Formats: sequence, C-alpha cells, structure tokens
Amino acid sequence: MDLELRAWAHDWSDRLRSALEQAVAAVAGQLPSDDVAGVGIATDADATSIVAFAHSRRHLDEMIVEDPEFAIDAKWHLGEWDLDIRGAEGIDDPLEPIRAEAERAMRRCTDSDLREFRRTVWDSIAQALTASVAAGFFERWPNAVRVFLPLDADVPEVDIARWNAALNDQAGTAEFREFLQVDIRR
Repeated sequence: MDLELRAWAHDWSDRLRSALEQAVAAVAGQLPSDDVAGVGIATDADATSIVAFAHSRRHLDEMIVEDPEFAIDAKWHLGEWDLDIRGAEGIDDPLEPIRAEAERAMRRCTDSDLREFRRTVWDSIAQALTASVAAGFFERWPNAVRVFLPLDADVPEVDIARWNAALNDQAGTAEFREFLQVDIRR
C-alpha cells in the first residue's frame, strides 16, 4: 500500500467509527428501537458515497407479504430498506465530512491505486462496525440485523461475508451468507 494512502487511512479511521455510529443512530432513531429490523452502512462502487440505512419492521413485513419468495433479500439488502440518512428530514448527516474526505483521498490516487483505495475504505468500515459491535453500540436495536454492503461494486461475495461476519450472531451470519449465496463451508 502506498505510504500516503496508509497514513490517510490510519488517520481517517479514527474519525470513521464515531461518524458511522452517529449516522446509524440518527437514521434508526426515527423509529422506536423495537421497530428497527435492520441497520447498516452501504457504499457505492467507488467507496466514497458512504450512507447509513435503517429498516422498519413495518416495511420489512409489507415486503415479505408482497413477495414472500424474496424475504431473505428484503431482510438483508440495504437497497430494499426504507430509511437512509440522506433522506432524513432535519438531520445533519454526520457522514458528510467522511464522504468528502474519502473523495479527496480518492482523487489523490493514481489509477493503479484505486482498487487498493476502495479495499482500504471497505476494510476500515468493516473494522469500525466490528468495534461498534464489540462496544455494544448496536444493542439498543435488539431485533435488528446489521449489514455492511458495497453496492454495485465488483467485490467477491466471500469478502462481503468476511466483512459482515462479526456483525451478527451465528445464525444471522449464516443467513447473511445464504443471502450472498456463499457456501457456508468456506
């Protein structure tokens, strides 16, 4: 890894966890804690558009009734969820400075460094979310699955499964791997 990228990632990760937690709390805070069926973070393929999501129990239940054969997708795919920080009225997005910083860092990368930049961002997000789980941050939403997904990105499902492995209990992790269609024995 380029030394400048490594130094930036180390510095950035110090601010990342706090911003992720603030954003998740803001978007999920629009619902009673027992009505939160999912909380998560998504990025775009460039790893610079970082967005917090929440999924209401009502919306999940409606989606399952409408298309029961896609229940696992409704539960785990952030693109199906009904709330995100960018659509939250009256809430300042704590991820805005994080996104701006990621975009500046990406612009400094050469074409050959872009893949490593994206990996660095995704690894940093996964590490921050794992630390939040260990600190008990997500316990305020006892019925919520926890997800991190790089959307529309060319990322192997086994990497996505690895990034999410510590976010849920064993049964949730197995179900997430099923959603990704990753062989559980890997």
